[in-house]
Amino acid sequence: MLSRYPKNVRLKDGAEVEIRPLTEDDFDHLLAFFEGLPDEDVLFLRHDVRDPEVVRKWTEDLDLSRVIPIVALFGDDLVGTGTLHTTSHDWTKHVGHIRLVTARSHRHKGLGGLLTSELVDLATELNLEKLQAYVIEDNIGAIKMFTALGFRKEAVLKGMVKDRSWKSRDLAILTNDVADLDRILEDWIQFSTLAGYRAPGAGA
Repeated sequence: MLSRYPKNVRLKDGAEVEIRPLTEDDFDHLLAFFEGLPDEDVLFLRHDVRDPEVVRKWTEDLDLSRVIPIVALFGDDLVGTGTLHTTSHDWTKHVGHIRLVTARSHRHKGLGGLLTSELVDLATELNLEKLQAYVIEDNIGAIKMFTALGFRKEAVLKGMVKDRSWKSRDLAILTNDVADLDRILEDWIQFSTLAGYRAPGAGA
């Protein structure tokens, strides 16, 4: 399933990035990426991504049967990461969960959409039917990106999570069908190569 990697893709501004699976050797790259995120971005993330032990666990305990992580590199710098989470539970084994984070330097260039496209391809190969994303509702950029890619806000859970400052936040649950996403992203990638085209979403 991962044999097609590494692969090079071109962003809207013409820059080329490499997309490939996360490896054990990526600890330094991944930690530097998270340490370089603005404080307001880290505030909305589920885990303490600046904790070296958290990052070390992700790079050392790779289990592709549960989580498939991919990364985007611009030269030697890691500039984006996406993960596809699956479950073996009977009720939801047809549903995948995705997470995306991109560097500020590579937003508005289509990187978020390209990473999503890779995750959708992987979901298709795993015969998943739906994808969902959990986003703190105040994270306007992420909400815009996912809705621009066809995700629908199914519910908002009031005060469901606490951010890194321990402030209560509302959690938005967004979903879409894998087949619909595949079609939307195919069209988006085709048109995103045109000059002047703006990639969907503030975080893309």
